[in-house]
Formats: sequence, structure tokens, C-alpha cells
Amino acid sequence: MSDVIDAIDDQTYEKVFDIEEDARRSGTGLIPDPYPLWAKLQAQAPVHPGTIAHCMGISEDAGSMFVPGFRYFTVFNFAGVSDVFTRKDDFSSELYHDMGINRKLGDNILSMDGLRHRRYRNLMQEYFQPMSAGGWWNDHVIAGLVDQLVSRFEKQPSVDLNTQFFARLPMLTVTEGFGLSPTEGMAFRRATQVTLDQSATPAQQAEAERASDEILQRVIRARQAKPEDDMISRLADAQLEEDDESTRPLTVEEITAFCRLIVFAGGGTTWRQLGITAMALLNNPDQLAAVRADRSLLQNTILESVRWNTNVPLFPRKAMRDTTLQGVDIPKGSAIHVCIGAANRDPSRWDNPDKFDIFRPIQRSLAFAAGAHSCLGQHVARQEIECALNALLDRFPNIRWDPSQPPAKLSGGLIARAPGPLPVLLH
Repeated sequence: MSDVIDAIDDQTYEKVFDIEEDARRSGTGLIPDPYPLWAKLQAQAPVHPGTIAHCMGISEDAGSMFVPGFRYFTVFNFAGVSDVFTRKDDFSSELYHDMGINRKLGDNILSMDGLRHRRYRNLMQEYFQPMSAGGWWNDHVIAGLVDQLVSRFEKQPSVDLNTQFFARLPMLTVTEGFGLSPTEGMAFRRATQVTLDQSATPAQQAEAERASDEILQRVIRARQAKPEDDMISRLADAQLEEDDESTRPLTVEEITAFCRLIVFAGGGTTWRQLGITAMALLNNPDQLAAVRADRSLLQNTILESVRWNTNVPLFPRKAMRDTTLQGVDIPKGSAIHVCIGAANRDPSRWDNPDKFDIFRPIQRSLAFAAGAHSCLGQHVARQEIECALNALLDRFPNIRWDPSQPPAKLSGGLIARAPGPLPVLLH
């Protein structure tokens, strides 16, 4: 496995896993701390007219989340966001089509709804349930990667956890889990970033899409010819149910669309949430000490982390008919900006919601969305975070911030947020 760990140099990880570059690519730019303003907007009303950026007074658009020609509303409170996610007849993921995500990532479960969504999602659902996350994913991929990654730096006096550990683990996990080599996985990720880059030209995006498809389809065809123990082989073997109840195998293009979404998202969201969780614990030494002494608190810690600072604070939806949301009339065809970051700090649901507190009573948050489109990979992500933090606590009982380096800070835009460098002393 050492060849897997060392296949890509630090500079590449630093460049590819850079939250400030993520914000630039998304088109929203860097936003300092949006939570105080979101709290004010939430206190004024649960639903506001306009895009989230317009509500915040920073722009008339929200980068890749903005499509001209729509009437926009932004929802900030827990009840309203939960309604948007669960009222499937009123709100749908169709806005992803209008945003062009299907042209860039293919026809995948992100933008599907109803029976079609359920049929496609069911093909992979069992492989991302808690039993599989703690079983196949952990035993086949995660545990070995964590051990190897930590062993690379365990004798050093200090390390940047972001580059050396948190950026590497999720990308290598999803890459190996799907059957790609590290170099293939990194090349795919870099190409997909260009495909989604708001500043890239159409020609650059098209070339990047071609390159990413070539990487994936080469592996897919190899697995169709000779299956292995990975997710692409499972997709190649899957049977999709049709309307007439007959079944058929997935096409190469359908498998490609699955992989585009899951491999790209799985390599990014967990990286960001790992950093947020570690940063929160290091900033609260009393809670870090409690977790070190009682590892059963890790699950609470992860759930509190995603509530307190979810790494994806904004989602789009579309009103499919005239409806009412939190007392506001929403016309059919309206675009909805769903601010789960604000919803997860709704003071009507959580006391002192701006505080990171692993001892607070656990209540469902919206960090993994809700309803039919709840995050497919959430249990694998939680397994990665738990395994990674356990390893750090086991091997470095005195881990703490490195005072000789600039303090860690959360950054990002409206679509993705995370810390940058996380410099720690290990011993």
C-alpha cells in the first residue's frame, strides 16, 4: 500500500485541495464568516426573496448556484429547509439540470427525482450503509490507509494535517474503493475541477470532461471484462429495473455518471469535514481531552461538527408547483437556495447554536440533507473521520496547535467551506 500513499507529491495535494481555490472555482469568491449575517436574516424571516448572495448584500448572484431568468427565494430556518428536502411533490432537484450540472457531470442521482432516482440509487445504496461502511469500506480500504498515512509523519515533531492526512485520506479512500489508481484518481479530480470551474472557457471545460471520461471509462471497460472487488465492478454487474419490470445492465455512460458524482464528491466533502472536526477539537482542549478519554464520544463529535459547520452550507431546489413555505407563497418554477448552514444553527432547535459542544443532546441536523436525497456517502464519511481521529488520538496523546505557525482558520465560499493549513505539534 505504500505505493498508493506515495504516488502523489505534497505540492499536488496542496494545489488540488485548496479551499480558497474551491471558492474561486465556484464563482462566489471568499466569504469571511457568513454565520452572523445568516443569523440576522433568519431572525428577520425564515424565507427571503432573492438569491442567498443577494440577501447577504454581496452580489446579485451566487456563482454556479445562480441561473438567470428564475425567481429566487432563500430559506434559512430548520423547519423550512427540512420541508424543502422532504416535500418531494413541491420541491425537486430539477434545478441542477438548469444549472448545467448534467452537462458537466452526466445524468446522475443528484438531479434525478421520484421512481427513477430510487431505482438508480438502490443500485449502490447497500454498499454505503453503516454495515458496509464499518465492514467492507473500513476493512478493505480505510483502516489500512489511515495506518499508512499516519505512519508517514508520526516521527516528525510537527505536521500540517490538512495536506499530509486529511486531503489524502478521502481521495485515496474513494479512489481505491472504486478501483482507480491514485494517479488516475488525481487526474480525474483535476479534470473535473476544470469542468466545474466558473472561469474556464467552454472549450477548456469540454476538454476536461473528455479527459475525465476517458479515465473512468478505461477502468469501467476493464471491470466489465474482468471484475474485481471494487465499486465499479459492482456497478458493472448491477441490473437496473425498467418501467415494464424487466432489468438490464447499466451502460458505460451510466456507470461513468455514477462515478463522476461519487468519486468527486467523496474526495472533497470528507476532506473538508475532517478539517473542520479536528479544528473544532483542537480549539476546545477540554472537549479534545474528553474524547481522548472516552472514544464513544466520537460519534457525537462528528454529528456536532457537521451541525456546527457543515462543509456544504448551500443546496439548490426548484418549486414544482405553486406552494407555500413557512407562510411565504412560492410560485411554480421558482429557484430555492437552501441554506443548511443557517438551518443547523436555528436557535429554536438548539441552545447556544454557535457553540461547538459535543455534550449537547443530539438532534437530527440537516448536514447530510434529508428525505430521498440524503447523502449517500454519509456513513462512509463518518467512518473515515472516526478512524482518522482515533488514530491521531492513539498515536499522539499530546497533539496540539503549533504556535510557531499562523493560526488555522475556516474559509471558503457559499458552496464549500473548510480550514486551510492545520499546523500541529505531535509530541
